[in-house]
Amino acid sequence: MLYLLLTADSFRESFLEELGRISKYRVIDERNNLFIAEIAEGKERQLERSVFIYGYFPIYNHSRLAKKSYIKSVYRCIAGLEIDRRKGTKLECFDINCRAGYSAKDIEVRVGTGLEHDGYNINIVKPSILAYAVLLNSVCYAGYVNLDGRRRGFIDTFRFYKHKEISRAEFKLAEAFDTFKPPAPRIAVDLGAAPGGWSLFLAKSGAAVVAIDNAELEYERIRNAGIDAVVVKNLHGVRLNLERMRRGTIVHLRCGFQKAEKCLDGGIADMLAIDVNSGGIASSGAVLRYSRFMKKGAYLIMTVKCIMRSVPKYMREVESRLGSRFRILRWKVLPHNRQEITLFARKR
Repeated sequence: MLYLLLTADSFRESFLEELGRISKYRVIDERNNLFIAEIAEGKERQLERSVFIYGYFPIYNHSRLAKKSYIKSVYRCIAGLEIDRRKGTKLECFDINCRAGYSAKDIEVRVGTGLEHDGYNINIVKPSILAYAVLLNSVCYAGYVNLDGRRRGFIDTFRFYKHKEISRAEFKLAEAFDTFKPPAPRIAVDLGAAPGGWSLFLAKSGAAVVAIDNAELEYERIRNAGIDAVVVKNLHGVRLNLERMRRGTIVHLRCGFQKAEKCLDGGIADMLAIDVNSGGIASSGAVLRYSRFMKKGAYLIMTVKCIMRSVPKYMREVESRLGSRFRILRWKVLPHNRQEITLFARKR
């Protein structure tokens, strides 16, 4: 079975090592880090559990793109998938080279209109099937997936999260929840919270959130999202009991991590989230200090900036520092990580 695989440029070397252990592969585009791999039956699960593959899509059909009938070529490739015409179908085009003068949106509309005319149930709001065409080097690679109510109906990951959140950082936490599927936290501590994307996501999930950062959050946008946010700048005498906080709210302790520790007095969190501009070793130190505010079985979501060339070696070093207090569940490069990996763990 052929699959289209996506990875981040920063992790290309580690990705190739990982992929080589799974299957044979061939590169179809150096610039965009797109790969086609023939995955043997029974090995598909390894794609799901991989660290460095952030997107994989089955390819059921491929054909040359005719210059004089570009749109018709895409249409024929999609129609050749033999999708059940009765099911609601959404079409997505991912045009890498854009050589024919059409935008990806143009192709989606024109091909989708043709499919609808020929009896397909085109539904872009609540589709049951995502059909896709990847156009690259005069070839159309086509496939489809059954969505089954899943939230992530896309192949171009960045379309899905566009223009919805405070910052790119919030995309990373949304992707982490989509991938790791932790239970919604009741009490969460967000270290390195500014500008507030992670805190907002956690509060919208129903958590009482303690946001800790020296910088300001985007309070107006948080409040416009229906979330109460209180900022505490003068921490003298402040004692914050986590258990007494109201769910769906944010309390921002505007200070450094060490100073904020002294303000937490009572209650324990069931999630710790940390996304800071420092290496994984420094982040691990903050996590270990704050682990005393986490209950047994609480979840950790941490982005790890990889400052060493040997990414697996650096991952092992972070694991060794956290291993006495946390059980590592997964590592995963997510689409918006760019130069970092997300760690998912649970307190012992």
